[in-house]
Amino acid sequence: MKKRLFVSIDFPPEAGGIQNYVHGIISNLNPADSFVLTHTHEKAKEFDHEQTYKIFRTSMKGNKFKNVLVLFKLIIYLIYLKYKIKYDEIHFGNVYPIGLVGPIAKWVLHVDYYCYTHGLDILSLKNTKRTYQSLLFILRHSKKIICNSKYTSEKVKEMGFSNENIVIVQPGIHEKPDVKHNLTEIKDRYDLHNKKVILTVSRLVERKGHDVVLKALKTICRDNPDIRYVICGDGPYRKTLEKIVHDYGLNQSVIFTGTLDNDELEGLYLCSNIFIMPSREIKENGDVEGFGIVFLEANYYGLPVIGGNSGGIPEAVLDQTTGFLVDPLNAEEIRVKLKELLTNEALAKQMGENGKKWVVEKCFWKHRVKIIEQLN
Repeated sequence: MKKRLFVSIDFPPEAGGIQNYVHGIISNLNPADSFVLTHTHEKAKEFDHEQTYKIFRTSMKGNKFKNVLVLFKLIIYLIYLKYKIKYDEIHFGNVYPIGLVGPIAKWVLHVDYYCYTHGLDILSLKNTKRTYQSLLFILRHSKKIICNSKYTSEKVKEMGFSNENIVIVQPGIHEKPDVKHNLTEIKDRYDLHNKKVILTVSRLVERKGHDVVLKALKTICRDNPDIRYVICGDGPYRKTLEKIVHDYGLNQSVIFTGTLDNDELEGLYLCSNIFIMPSREIKENGDVEGFGIVFLEANYYGLPVIGGNSGGIPEAVLDQTTGFLVDPLNAEEIRVKLKELLTNEALAKQMGENGKKWVVEKCFWKHRVKIIEQLN
């Protein structure tokens, strides 16, 4: 059995999409043959102690003046771990800049390495020629390029790589323990009793599409005062969204929860009727949704979903089956789909059930990692 060392700047207990992706893969592989080298974190001790696999930590972050030193220290650490744990291959959860040590490790330590790409990470590097050339150098010498979606794989092909170079491993979700939640308490806290609840869970940034949802809800909530739009998460776009809510007169209909722990978030999924996140691509920033793991989370809890038809979202939303894909900039189309799911309870229930079945049968991490186990 091959021993795999995963090297990633982004890793729990730090929160985020890449963090969850890398952790999801590792925690479903054989812990005796899986190891992690990641960045230091003030809350790492408790998290690391709870894992079944071994985690090593060192400083991996630095500005452009410190990156050379960081990379030098990283290659020394890789040499040390090669002799300590005798790994056979390296998996870079972040392709850049830490992937720059990949070719060195390949030539000096005689190990293959794999690069994981997530969409935004590679698109954001295209604007700087030197950085982009470095990225191409890393990818050309990797054994395989692992993409989180077909969308991301198409972007990699545009960079000159073929299907033979690429493996697609879509994000999955963890199987959920059967936990009973006090839904009455959650409904009390957010005034959700006898309400139709529309939910978005995401970081509050422009691309997620909250603003277009609010525009769609402007007329829906005027005619349906019992609708509540619950926005979970935080981020730099929150003040803008709060102003839009005020300008549209939606103060009584929209709830900002901020960042929540997993228990309360699961409770809100169970209190909701529809999940929506019409993410859009912001091309000037290379900002795009690489997949959209939250759609699988929502489906798992039996919710029909509405997602923006952009980036990798069409792989996370089965249009007309688990929910609807919409033009992420078309507030009227979003309004129509929301109204359809709010009024047609049979359709909403069927889509939610379809989504739950799909996730349980095909979208858990235990299904995804089979591809990693078969890499050669």
